[in-house]
Amino acid sequence: MWSESGAIRKDKGGKLNVALVYPGTYHVGMSNLGFHQMYRVLNAHPLILCERFFTDAPRSVESGRPLSDFHVVAFSVSYELDAVQAVRMLCANGMDPHAERRTTGPLVMAGGAAVTMNPEPLAPACDICFAGDGEVIVQPLYEAFSKSSSREEFLERMLQTGGVYLPSRTRPVIEGGTLEAFEGPQVMRAVTETLDDPARTSVVTRDTAFGDMFLVETARGCPFSCSFCGARQIYSPYRCAGVDTVARILDEASRHRSKVGLVSTSLNTHPQAERLFEEIAARGLKLAPPSLRSGILTKGLLGALEKSGVKGVTLAPETGSETLREALGKRIPDATILEDIRALVASGVRDIKLYFMVGLPGEGPRELDATVDFVKRVRQVFIQVSRGNRRIGTVSVSIGTFVPKPGTPLERSPMITVDDARARIRRIEQGLKRESNVRVTHEGPKWSYLQAVVARGDRRVHDLLVRLAGSDEQGWTAALKRWPVNPDYFALRPRDEDEVLPWSFISGPPRGGACRGT
Repeated sequence: MWSESGAIRKDKGGKLNVALVYPGTYHVGMSNLGFHQMYRVLNAHPLILCERFFTDAPRSVESGRPLSDFHVVAFSVSYELDAVQAVRMLCANGMDPHAERRTTGPLVMAGGAAVTMNPEPLAPACDICFAGDGEVIVQPLYEAFSKSSSREEFLERMLQTGGVYLPSRTRPVIEGGTLEAFEGPQVMRAVTETLDDPARTSVVTRDTAFGDMFLVETARGCPFSCSFCGARQIYSPYRCAGVDTVARILDEASRHRSKVGLVSTSLNTHPQAERLFEEIAARGLKLAPPSLRSGILTKGLLGALEKSGVKGVTLAPETGSETLREALGKRIPDATILEDIRALVASGVRDIKLYFMVGLPGEGPRELDATVDFVKRVRQVFIQVSRGNRRIGTVSVSIGTFVPKPGTPLERSPMITVDDARARIRRIEQGLKRESNVRVTHEGPKWSYLQAVVARGDRRVHDLLVRLAGSDEQGWTAALKRWPVNPDYFALRPRDEDEVLPWSFISGPPRGGACRGT
């Protein structure tokens, strides 16, 4: 079906058979580096067989076997709305979306970023949920399988593993429609101590968003403290891959692609970034950067971008209000961002993409107008330097709606309504509509609202997932209206400081800020 190299095929006999499922298309799933990593580390175990499934690959890519033929069905859930597809895939394969009703067949588990932040909406569908770095679970998963004679014994053994959460053992206490407490074991998010085995492309294919490059993880976690961002909650502490380790992976990359994508929350925070760029250049590889963080661009990075012929770069100011940006923990002055854009364009970058959000706590009309004014200033710098290069590209402005994410300092904040979000986006669009070389796009506030319902929901949201899974996206609005629970309860309202949160039973290690494992 797809042209790829690197797929692993094993004899299924005598091994723990794991169906690794991305609840999305092949094109999207194979663009996800975490999915590549779990496929690689599971198959690296000599007594585990792992095969891949996607929404457009209902039977395994490797052998064409059905989900029901595996011992464990493991979902990799990166985004909240992926949970709908996970439930849909269970139903399509004849598996009840309520784990308590399943007494035979594969055990179902889920992990990934969305589950690490808040597993509760998907929990009733799962025998096991996992919070943290997935590499940690591989050996315990095999040991539990090899030493257990029943489902219950398997689950009991898995309960001893860090990061494992059994929905049948840790249960919410809901009284009068209010979550009062949790009964059962607490969960500590699992982490790898160092990044000695960073994620990298495991199966090479052109049928992905990054089909022309080989991806390599250079750091995990984030050393910064932006109050709206879930990266620290999901991936902390901050750990960097050593340059010698990355260099060995670059040798492999050069055999497959001419371009390498360095993946981290911010490429230019790696303490040995200059050496990384030298290793890339020594192999004749071109660099494809992720989103860059303003304020720490170096001559080495700018030089590497220029040598690689990078034409587009993404920055995330979040808001055009310097005061609001600082209040959110992103302490980068306007002048610094403008100077970075000047340097990037002077280095040959043609297109700049800027991410902004509406609905941030403390935002009003003045802050929205500040975003308009800031983009105009960006455009002035952009046009001025671009003319000197004799080529003028585009400033792309992408606007999303703020969703208060679990585990962040703003997890108890309210979210604005869909109508309010649309009005704020429209204000920015109107302010920029006459600006040449500026293109404005936005994510639909309706989807952000639904994302918030799932992101901030408790176990009752599972019923909504089942309802949504039973219809296509055109029917989701109607399904949401028919749901007997008011979704605003989960999405919009602020949480009191003493309110028990659906994800409150999950804790994490100290976050730290220094790069480890270098």
